[in-house]
Amino acid sequence: MSTNIPITSTGLIPAITKDYLEQKDVLKSFYKYAPNIESFGEAIKNKHFSAENRNVLVNALLDQYKKAEIDLVDNDATYLNTLSLKNTNTFTVTTGHQLALFTGPLYFIYKIATVINLAKQLNEKYPQQNFVPVFWMASEDHDFEEISSIYLFGKEIKWQKETNSKPVGHIDNTGIEALIEQLIPILGERDKAKKWIKLLQESFLTNNNFSIGTRKLVHDLFKNQGLVIIDADDKALKTLLKPVMFNDIFEQKSFEAIQETNKALSQNYKLQINGREVNFFYLHPEFGRRLIKPEGNHYKLNDTDIVFTDEELKTEIENYPERFSPNVVLRPVYQELILPNLAYIGGPAEVAYWLQLQQVFETHQVPFPLVMQRNSYLLLGKSTKDKIEKMGLTIGNMFLNDADLTDKYLQIHSATNFMENANQIDVLLQQMFDEVKNIDPISGKEILQFKLETKKVLMANFKTYKKVREQKQEDNIVKMLKLKERIFPNGTFQERIENVMMHDINLFDDLIEKVLQNADAFSNDLIVLEV
Repeated sequence: MSTNIPITSTGLIPAITKDYLEQKDVLKSFYKYAPNIESFGEAIKNKHFSAENRNVLVNALLDQYKKAEIDLVDNDATYLNTLSLKNTNTFTVTTGHQLALFTGPLYFIYKIATVINLAKQLNEKYPQQNFVPVFWMASEDHDFEEISSIYLFGKEIKWQKETNSKPVGHIDNTGIEALIEQLIPILGERDKAKKWIKLLQESFLTNNNFSIGTRKLVHDLFKNQGLVIIDADDKALKTLLKPVMFNDIFEQKSFEAIQETNKALSQNYKLQINGREVNFFYLHPEFGRRLIKPEGNHYKLNDTDIVFTDEELKTEIENYPERFSPNVVLRPVYQELILPNLAYIGGPAEVAYWLQLQQVFETHQVPFPLVMQRNSYLLLGKSTKDKIEKMGLTIGNMFLNDADLTDKYLQIHSATNFMENANQIDVLLQQMFDEVKNIDPISGKEILQFKLETKKVLMANFKTYKKVREQKQEDNIVKMLKLKERIFPNGTFQERIENVMMHDINLFDDLIEKVLQNADAFSNDLIVLEV
């Protein structure tokens, strides 16, 4: 069973994303296509992707699956989708995420489910074309701390490891076996728990690379859906990015473009990203992923003594494009260069920063795709739902802050609405004053004085009345706020912290299947899945 709540009413998304989903005029110049199914007809006409690039893409994908020792048999949905990318009528729709430990937070799964659903909807709407769902493994990110934990049943499982700023896709799997052993007593003895342990072991203990392990895990979870997984940390693919590398590093056109856009958007919104003069990192075998910083007539790798002259850096790009890694400004451009892509599905913050990038795309003469928000879900057990309803509240109420939620509860459970009655008294006294003041100014003055004094007394008494009410309802308010903690564990929305295994084992027979069944790429609702 599921119910929907408009995501724009939950307070979970940035203002710019809310306005985008509501199609406010203030943002119309910052994207090309509205996020609806009709826009894909125009996007298909405008997307031109060469046969040469398609061959490079397919060969790179097949090579990546082979290196991961994933056998793609002839009738495998992923294999068929991969081969179809050579066809001029095949397009991709893409989502992406960091290589989070054991899939990390729930929204990792939600992103992929949304992009799979989008491909299905497009295949129905545009039968002359073929649409392939793609998961972009952000294997070049180097913030290991951000992806090194998962939360299960209120416990943090943390991978302690020194990575020396290496891209997470380059690190080995040392330490993962101990983490899996740590999971066994936490997940319990159910058959579903044993299946998860076996899957993790087969994904990560049969190889010694975190990127390969993540690919195997995600492939196993979604292979029946034809999901194609791409790792853009690939020399053949980065060769296609060389013109952007030269343009960005030596002419700094990306920086100029995003500065102009940010100046316009910052008048109304808090922005997610800022560009740099150079929007590439250098992947160094010893020092890891390092910013390239222009200094005078040379370029330095941040926090090292390594420098390049113009010519030396140009030679590096020409011969070793795989050593250059785009940052958040140019990763989307890279995506659109190497995929016949029509849409990117991201979380609220991703949608926000994509809206900063259209001018960057224009600078590099790369078509800007549709930008769509992933589905959000709230997983809710029947007992939790029943307790919320017994308190007279709705699921939507639980997204209020604690103070407003408490006020809402007291309002529902109060015999009278003090403030409503106080306001009615104030309105009546105002009407009496308006009626009398022009006929008898002295009486009018007395009524006005009485009105002001009455309001002062009522407000003073309201504070006392509210405090007494809260004291009488204190136990129930504590229970209510504990219920809210199930939706916001550790003060964070459920999908941003809890892992899929917890709910798949504990609440749902097959959570991923349930999420896929309820996915709707064109819905802007929070989907409440109930057991």
